Amino acid sequence: MSSIRPDFAAHASIEAIRTQYERAQAQADLAADRARDLFLLLCQREDQARTERTRT
Repeated sequence: MSSIRPDFAAHASIEAIRTQYERAQAQADLAADRARDLFLLLCQREDQARTERTRT
């Protein structure tokens, strides 16, 4: 819990915690989607580079 402000942890309502959690989870989901897309692009480019090297 090192990334949570101590005053927030000590005094936040359940709704405030839930709201922050849902926001953080949505951001994590977007980051995971972007990471997956980048990984797929990387794999595609590596396959292309490998194919080009074998042709020459």
